[in-house]
Amino acid sequence: MLRPEVSLTSHTPADQIERLLEQLRSPGAGGDLAGKMGIEFVELGHGHLTATAPVQGNTQPMGLFHGGAHVVLAESLASMHSYLLSGGKGVVGVDLNATHLRATREGVVTGRAEVLHQGRTIVSHEVRMTDASERLLSIVRITNMILRTEAK
Repeated sequence: MLRPEVSLTSHTPADQIERLLEQLRSPGAGGDLAGKMGIEFVELGHGHLTATAPVQGNTQPMGLFHGGAHVVLAESLASMHSYLLSGGKGVVGVDLNATHLRATREGVVTGRAEVLHQGRTIVSHEVRMTDASERLLSIVRITNMILRTEAK
C-alpha cells in the first residue's frame, strides 16, 4: 500500500510531486483492481490526478469499454487523489454519479480527476473520461470522506 511521504498541498514542491507520482506508478500502489484493469497513473498535481486504462480486457459483452470500468477508473483516481491530499489518512467514498455519453471499442481511456471542493473531511472530484481523440466518453462525480484516523 502506498504511504505518501508528504501531504499533497498547493505548496508541495514539483520534485516531491514527481516522487509521489513515481510511488503511484509502483506495482500494487493503486490496489488490486486497478492493477487487474491496467490502470496507470500519468500526471499528478495539487488539483488533479490523471490515469489511463486500456479498453482491451475491460469490455462488456458487446465489445465496448465497460460502464463499470469507467466507474472503477474514476473512483481509483478520486480516492487516490483524496488520499494524497489527506496525507495518507483513510478515505471512503460516500457518493458517486456517472453519466455515460459515448462508447469506445479500442485504444486507451484517459481519466482526469479535478477537485471541485476540498474541505477538512470531504473532497469532491469531477472525473472526465476521454478516448484517444479526446472525445468525452463519460463524466463521474465522486465525493470522498477523509477519516480522522490513519488507514490500516
